[in-house]
Parts: sequence; structure tokens; C-alpha cells
Amino acid sequence: MRVTTHTPEELGCLVGGPARAAEVALARLLDAGLVRVSREGVLTAVHVPGRGPSTPLEAQVLAGLRTGRPLADVLRGAAGSPEAEGLRAHLAGRGLLRHRRSWRPRLHPWLMLAGFGLIAVGFLDWLWPDLVRPVTGFADSLVPNLPDWFYYSAGVVLLMWSAVLSARDPGRLRTRAGYLAAKRAQRRVSPHDRMGAVAVCGLRGRAGGVAVAGLFGLTAAAVATLPGRDASSGSSCGSGCSSSSCGGSDGGGDGGGGCGGGCGGGGD
Repeated sequence: MRVTTHTPEELGCLVGGPARAAEVALARLLDAGLVRVSREGVLTAVHVPGRGPSTPLEAQVLAGLRTGRPLADVLRGAAGSPEAEGLRAHLAGRGLLRHRRSWRPRLHPWLMLAGFGLIAVGFLDWLWPDLVRPVTGFADSLVPNLPDWFYYSAGVVLLMWSAVLSARDPGRLRTRAGYLAAKRAQRRVSPHDRMGAVAVCGLRGRAGGVAVAGLFGLTAAAVATLPGRDASSGSSCGSGCSSSSCGGSDGGGDGGGGCGGGCGGGGD
């Protein structure tokens, strides 16, 4: 079986969206000594001969630090940058994200409602037929002589269809492959893999009971300045880590618990 690998930035985007990918890029720069953060959360670039950014998103973060900038401003700018959009487009090209939002997550609640409605119509048609005569009369005009069990069976079929769509499309903009890749990473998260911990849990989260921010020397005051959840991201890909893997919350996406966000735009 072929094993597909993902960079920490790619994994961060799958689990927590472009904002999480920006956190991964910043964490790598902190780890490489290319960025210094003050106790108050102000970032400053550090020139280290022979070292530099290793990804376009890291380069974008570093380019904005010629002068000291607040942590939140840097991460917001990186999350909305063309480099972040390019990362999402790359994941869409690999079949891990969709190029546009799937219609299925929006369809299955309506199918469920319609299914319960048809079952209710069948029940009321048995007890008080006059109450649902407009509905049954319209149905009979389309298909004459409908059997009594039609509404029950049609309702059950719609409920089953809704359940299948809900189970098969839990990640919204993520494809099934992207969803499974994110879930695998959430099960394996560990503080020993610091970049993986940022990707899965975010800088606000905890991996194996350890605060992820502390792995990079961020103070509580600096963590408090981290931007909150981006609603546009969180509604796109799905939420992050399971409660057994991470604690805390970076903000959140579709299903799951704890630390996740979502990956919007280019492709959940």
C-alpha cells in the first residue's frame, strides 16, 4: 500500500486551515532561530548566515518582519496571503481538498427533514387523512393510486440517504482522502514531533498534555495575542484534533473536537 506523506504546512492546512498553516510556518522559523518573539508577542526577524525560509509561506512570514510586528498581525497576514492560497491549490491538485465547497453537507440536513416529514405524512394520513389532504392530493395527482406504505418507505429511503451523505462527506472542502489524512495525524500527534503538534493542535493547543506554545518558548502573554478562530476557515474543512490527542482549542471546523479549524477557499 502506498503511503502518502505531507509536509507540516500541508497537514496544518488540512487540519486547521490556512491560519494553522501560518502557525506551522512561524513555528519552523522560530525553531530555526530566524525569528525572535518577545514576551509580549512581538516578532522580529533574525539574520542567520546560511539559513533561510524553506517554503513560500515561511518566506512570506519572514518578509514582513523587517521591523517588529505583533504576532497576531503576522499570522493573519500569512493566512490570507497568496502563498497560503497556493498551498490550498496544491492540496486540491493532490486530491486532498476540493476546488469548491461540496453541496453534500448542505443537502443531507434537508434530506433528513424531508424523510421525517414523509413519515409524519404517512402517519397522519392514517389517523387524520383530512389534515394532510393537500399533500396527499398533490402526490396522487403526480402518481395516481399511491399505496399506503409509500410515504413510510420514501421517508426511510431519504433518511438513509441523508445518513450516508453525512458519513461520507464529514470534511466539507476536504475530500475523503484529506479527511482520513487529518484523522491519522490526529491519532499520532506527539510533543516529540513539534511541527506535527503545531499542525494538528495549533499553538494554543496541547499535545500529550504539553502546551504546544511552550515547545517554542512562547510565553502566556504571547499566546494570549494569537488570533482567534477564523470563521471562514472553520466552516471549510472540519475541526482538528481529538480530545484524546490534544487539549485546548485553537479555534476549531466541521466535526471532531478540540483544536481544529478548517481549510477554506482553494479546495474540506
